[in-house]
Amino acid sequence: MNINELLWGAIAILAVLAAALACCWQHRKSKAKHLVAIRGEQEKYAEVNHALEPFGFAYSLSKDIFYSLEDAWQKEFGYGKLYDEMAPVMNMIIDCEPIYFEYGGRRWMVEFWKGQYGITTGAEVGVYVERGRGSQKNPEDVFYACASREDQLPINMKLYKNGKMMYQRVEDHWWLTGFVLGEFSYPGELMLEAAITFKDREMLEAFLMGCYQAGYQPNDLKTWHNQAALCIYRPKTRQPAQHGKLFRKWVQWQNRHNCKLYLRLTKGFPKTLDKIYYLMHAYPGVFAAITKTGRFAWEKKKK
Repeated sequence: MNINELLWGAIAILAVLAAALACCWQHRKSKAKHLVAIRGEQEKYAEVNHALEPFGFAYSLSKDIFYSLEDAWQKEFGYGKLYDEMAPVMNMIIDCEPIYFEYGGRRWMVEFWKGQYGITTGAEVGVYVERGRGSQKNPEDVFYACASREDQLPINMKLYKNGKMMYQRVEDHWWLTGFVLGEFSYPGELMLEAAITFKDREMLEAFLMGCYQAGYQPNDLKTWHNQAALCIYRPKTRQPAQHGKLFRKWVQWQNRHNCKLYLRLTKGFPKTLDKIYYLMHAYPGVFAAITKTGRFAWEKKKK
């Protein structure tokens, strides 16, 4: 047998393997489409949320967004400035606005975020408190614990893109969030409007003082009883600068590309629930990629 025969034999084997793989792939896509068609909405909804639960998130059918669970495993971890500095590494190009204040003998941080989280556009409001008085003088150096159930606060948040409201969420929480799948945005296109109701007037006043120290003016804030409301469009605080503009642009290019890929692969389905369900069964690798970016994969799940 000469070299030409060997080459043609190898090519033939590769062609057969490629054809077999293509048939398997086509069969899997057809099966996934069939499952989307025959399964009921509530059945798909339950299966999607079962897949998301280990990551501390769920999908809201009524609001068409992902959101963090109140008992998410992330609650066992605290939050510090380092997380914001490392955000681009997790494909998060976001604006951060931490507000520091003291109340009840403890240091608190309420932080606001908005921007692009991998393949989603979203926003967050987090409530954190110092476990015990440490030696750090600068509140930015403190590593805060997530607020306990007793310290959770009523939060009302609205996210706007270019003046149009994307969603609203109202809940007592330590980490109220909302993420729109497949939507690509620059942080500057987004405005987060948030209203927080504090425990009493003293706590409200402490928060307001923290806002003033961050750069807000009295006319930037609206108060009503023990509630304070503000809009985050251009953050007042200095943004983390661990990663340069070039790297951030590269991350955003990836995010835009992945959003387009998601939309292209699921273009046959008008509903987000059907898109997600189809990806789970037809493209499990793509579904896994969604859960490996942004806040979904911010921490390694505690065993």
